[in-house]
Amino acid sequence: MRTATDTPDRTKPARVFFALWPDAGTARRLDDLAAHTHASCNGRRMRRDTFHLTLAFIGDIPRERVVDLITAGDRIPAAAFVLKMDRIATWRHNRIVWAGAREVPEALADLVARLNVVLVEAGFPVEQRKFAAHVTLLRNARADLASDEIDPPIDWQVGGFALVESDRREDGAHYKLLKVWTADSPLKD
Repeated sequence: MRTATDTPDRTKPARVFFALWPDAGTARRLDDLAAHTHASCNGRRMRRDTFHLTLAFIGDIPRERVVDLITAGDRIPAAAFVLKMDRIATWRHNRIVWAGAREVPEALADLVARLNVVLVEAGFPVEQRKFAAHVTLLRNARADLASDEIDPPIDWQVGGFALVESDRREDGAHYKLLKVWTADSPLKD
């Protein structure tokens, strides 16, 4: 796995976030759902390799601060849990179609809360609005959905979380996993 120090251009800020990253089977199911939804909503489908659920968006930071984020992530236990993706909806204001869970598992809510605490302690700003667990499927959707139910639901077997760097390009964002914490990762004090 590449680390933050492998980045060739150390003068360019790093655009980073913490996220849940789906396994191949979950990504395939999300991609199938995006294809099905695209048929009725149009818009721009997200690439399968970009599906994720943002836990905490950090934004642009100096590259030397990435190590502070890794240290913060090292302080959080990565839990294994099932995220039942059973809802699909549209945010009309920005024309995004997303998949999510009607009920956020306690383990996910706890992960986000712990992450926010260590980020604040490390001097990073955190979102003040309520956490919205979602995976973006389409951007620039041109129609509303006929139903808000994912049937059958997607049972995402979450096994950890990641620190991700986003590289914006003409064909959309490309992501690099800077560090992954798994449910069996040892904690650092």
